[in-house]
Amino acid sequence: MKVDYFATLGQARRADLDDDAIRKEFQRLSRHCHPDAGGQLKEFEELNQAHAVLSDVVSRLRHLYELEFGKFPAATGEFSAQAMKLFAVVGEVVSGANDYIQRKSSATTAISRALIAREEEGIQRSVLECCGEVRIRRGELLSRLTDIDSKMTAERDTARVLVEESCHELAFLAKWERQLNECMATLLL
Repeated sequence: MKVDYFATLGQARRADLDDDAIRKEFQRLSRHCHPDAGGQLKEFEELNQAHAVLSDVVSRLRHLYELEFGKFPAATGEFSAQAMKLFAVVGEVVSGANDYIQRKSSATTAISRALIAREEEGIQRSVLECCGEVRIRRGELLSRLTDIDSKMTAERDTARVLVEESCHELAFLAKWERQLNECMATLLL
């Protein structure tokens, strides 16, 4: 049987959890079960794993799904209309930034570097704006977590679909945000 990390950290089996409550309970339990405090290593490792899973919303949703519905399904490749629109925007911005980065690294003369430098501010602005759009969409999905929790008992099929969709989309949003942050870091070098 699968370990219930919600129970391990004394949390309700819910999609929407308070990150501070998770952290505080982890710290409280760590003081007692840490091997240096006389606890068992296996118990402490499970506690660490529970904290890691419940602290990350995508991992938490997957874990919740597996406890409530069974094996988590593979991504189908289907996204919401908002995610598809955002995917196109992220792809265009990342491609444009990478193209600029390539041209910037190929600029060998002072004149060519000066000519290309005029574009950099606009590219940086596009990356920042796109990051903002990704964060807004992430916020929208996170605000659905309470809706998922309210449907877990009365509308289980709806809750199951919402957990799947939210989990898949949040994972892609995290990936897109990492790509955008990498572009920005390279632009700032």
